[in-house]
Amino acid sequence: MRPTATSVAWVFAASFYAAAAVGFIPNPLLGPHGLFVADTAHNMVHLLTGVGFTVVALAGSKASVVFMQVFGPLYLLVGVIGFLATGLGGDGHLLRLVHINTLDNSLHLGLGAVIGVAGWYLHARSASVRPSPTIHQV
Repeated sequence: MRPTATSVAWVFAASFYAAAAVGFIPNPLLGPHGLFVADTAHNMVHLLTGVGFTVVALAGSKASVVFMQVFGPLYLLVGVIGFLATGLGGDGHLLRLVHINTLDNSLHLGLGAVIGVAGWYLHARSASVRPSPTIHQV
C-alpha cells in the first residue's frame, strides 16, 4: 500500500506533536539543557507546526502536498539560518526568539529535505495517476 499525501501529513503532525510534548517534559533529549536545545518558544513552534500539518491533512491531498512543498524548503532555510546564528558547534537563538543548537540545525536541514521531497514525490505520483477511461454503452 502506497502512502497518501494525507497519511504522510498525519505522520508529520504526530511527529511534531510528540516533539512538542517531549519538549515540555524535563528530559535529557529535548529541553533547555537537552541534547536538542528547546525552550518554550521552540516547543510552541513544534506544536503550531503539528497544527499546520493537521489542518492540511484534514483539508485533503492537494493541500497536504502544497504545504509539504512550501514547508520543506522553509525548514531547510531555518536550518541554514540556524547555522549562521550558531556556527558549527555552538548554540544560540534563531531570530532572537527560539533557542537552538547545532543538532537542532542539522535536524531542521534533514527534516526540511524529507518534507520537501515527500511533497514533490507525492505531487509527481499524483500527476502520473490518471483516471481510467469510462466506457459508455450505447
